[in-house]
Amino acid sequence: MKKIISLLLVLAMLLSFAACGQSGKSEETTPVTTEATVPATEEIVPETTAAPSHYPITVTDHAGREVVIEEEPQKLVSGYYISTSLLIALDLDEKMVGIEDNPDYRPIYALSAPQLLELPWVGTAKVLDAEGCAALEPDLVILPLRLKDSAEILENLGIDVLLVNPESQQLLTEMIRMVAAATNTQQIGEDLISFLETQEQNLTETLSGVPSPSVYLAGNSSLLSTAGN
Repeated sequence: MKKIISLLLVLAMLLSFAACGQSGKSEETTPVTTEATVPATEEIVPETTAAPSHYPITVTDHAGREVVIEEEPQKLVSGYYISTSLLIALDLDEKMVGIEDNPDYRPIYALSAPQLLELPWVGTAKVLDAEGCAALEPDLVILPLRLKDSAEILENLGIDVLLVNPESQQLLTEMIRMVAAATNTQQIGEDLISFLETQEQNLTETLSGVPSPSVYLAGNSSLLSTAGN
């Protein structure tokens, strides 16, 4: 049940950010690459047992930083609700030791991974509590791109950090592959991407020929604030 809810959560995330990110300006990013061939882990459907990943692995994040991860992360922190949603979908919520502020604002967490509501808060997508985050002794921290300075602070303390910027469908797909590579969940990540692509195709076929209404999407701060085209 948790996996089904998680997949639906990321599908909603995909559709939302595809709409918000197509015409909005975003920071320059670098395509995700890895410098190691990593065997797959368990699949979502059907479930299989695969060989463990080979570390160290180098992952390039959305800030263009090459992050060398020496061992498979066992303690994760997410400072961004989109990366938290992805960790749930990758079945990594049990490894999380810290979460963004006010997780109870996300009802999907209570449905898919209620234990996350009890985790320590590490800040918002704009301001990170670097000291509180470091105190959790995480192996890997995932932060939004805007928190570059906080990433540098944590890395100076020997903590690996990935900066993500899932502001479009392409960038979301890149984030899934990036985080999956870093956490040895590549097969689940590919299953998730395949699921999203299938649902998008289903929507395209279902709505083919249907008149498209004009829709106004209000922002969360004001009715007069909106996303891009």
